Amino acid sequence: MKEYPNQVPSQRVRNIPANPPRRRAVADTPPRPVTDTNTARRTADVSTPDTVRRADTDTVRRADTDTVRRADTVRRAAPDAVRRADAVRRADAVRRVDADTVRRTDTDTVRRADTDSVRRTRTRRRRTRRERDTLPRPLHTIMTASAGLVVALFLMPFLLTGDNRTNAVTVSEMLNGAEVLRAGVEISREAAPVAEPEPTPEPVAEPEPEPQPEPFTGQLDEDCMLKVLDRKNGEVSVMSMQEYLVCVLRGEMPGYFELEALKAQAVAARTYTRYMLHSGSKHGDKADICTSPACCQAYLSAAAAKKKWGYLPEDEEQKIRSAVEDTNGETMLYDGEPILAVFHASSAGLTRTSGDVWSGGDKPYLQPVASPENNENTPNYYSSVTFTIAEYRDKLQSAFPKANLNVDPYDWLSGEERDSAGSIITAYVGGIKTQGSRIRSALGLRSACFTWEMANGKVSFYVTGYGHGVGLSQYGANQMARDGANYREILTHYYTGVRIGGYHS
Repeated sequence: MKEYPNQVPSQRVRNIPANPPRRRAVADTPPRPVTDTNTARRTADVSTPDTVRRADTDTVRRADTDTVRRADTVRRAAPDAVRRADAVRRADAVRRVDADTVRRTDTDTVRRADTDSVRRTRTRRRRTRRERDTLPRPLHTIMTASAGLVVALFLMPFLLTGDNRTNAVTVSEMLNGAEVLRAGVEISREAAPVAEPEPTPEPVAEPEPEPQPEPFTGQLDEDCMLKVLDRKNGEVSVMSMQEYLVCVLRGEMPGYFELEALKAQAVAARTYTRYMLHSGSKHGDKADICTSPACCQAYLSAAAAKKKWGYLPEDEEQKIRSAVEDTNGETMLYDGEPILAVFHASSAGLTRTSGDVWSGGDKPYLQPVASPENNENTPNYYSSVTFTIAEYRDKLQSAFPKANLNVDPYDWLSGEERDSAGSIITAYVGGIKTQGSRIRSALGLRSACFTWEMANGKVSFYVTGYGHGVGLSQYGANQMARDGANYREILTHYYTGVRIGGYHS
């Protein structure tokens, strides 16, 4: 049989003929020695395909078995290698820790050594300095006593006199030539210069404290009872001061005014009422005061106000009552007595003195002061009235029966004298000198601050402000309250030199 050594089974199968020739075995050919069983098996079986397949399968199995054995060997060896690596890693960590410990130990040792060295060096320096600076005890005692003596000699002149320059010379003379040190130590003859004394700072004036309101010790409104005469029906009602003042504020000042202005009006109305009680009522024993603004003060009950206006605003009513309650019993006093606290609606920029309006003369607390009302904050600040010549004549003749009006109408009113605000103090009516307030009343003008002109058989009067112009200006007080003033500041502005406090009638 022909052999195909070292070929893969597929090649051997393709090269084998389909019907191989049969040959007779040669007997005389000696057989080849077989040294390997496997080789012999392969040689014997190579002639058939099944033999070739079995041989290949065995080879693959042996190769797989060897591979598996090597893999198992690797697996068994891997944990050992990991353990050895961990052991090496732990050993390195221990070595590093030991090295750090040794390093820190060496550093601490060096630091302690350095510290001990520094301490020894400092101790040595202090000992050396102490030994160098230490003087013999007798010399030290002498120098100490000398220093004390010098200080005593230097300070003694200052204690005896007050002139520093003279003291410096005296000390110098006392020290010159003196033997101070008994052990031969000489003190310098030069005296130290004496420093000039610092100038005493001038005392700073402390700001004066704001005046505080005096404690109230007077009569309260609810404790003061009044007899009020109603001028319309002649009836007299008894009520407290508090109830009366609420009606006065309702009639004298609009409820929409600033609260501080309402408070000022409440104190002025209370003071005027107490002045009438103190000086004697105009109504005798019948009543203390009446409800007519021409005689006393305006008065308006809640029912009358609702009938007049058609409604009664709750917020304004509350402000009026608060103004009376917040100033309970407070009265303006001059020399301990209530003042004639008159008031008016608006002035012409300057209030008037009482002597220019009434015949009673000037009062020290009713003097001209500036007032901040103007055409912008006061309704009807400017007004005008026009009469025919006949109407003009009738009004003047009725008020001044003795006036001579048989002259030219241009001369019926002449020779006026005015104050700094422009109000007429006095003027001549038909040759009779009279006060400007009387002319204002005769013609029905809003104030005595007026001018006039005639044209086309008519006379026109141009007026500024409203009222007599003395004391408190109501619209001026309201403007001051808008500007931030309280009721006490308003009152002390319009009434010169008054004090606000309690009063017993």
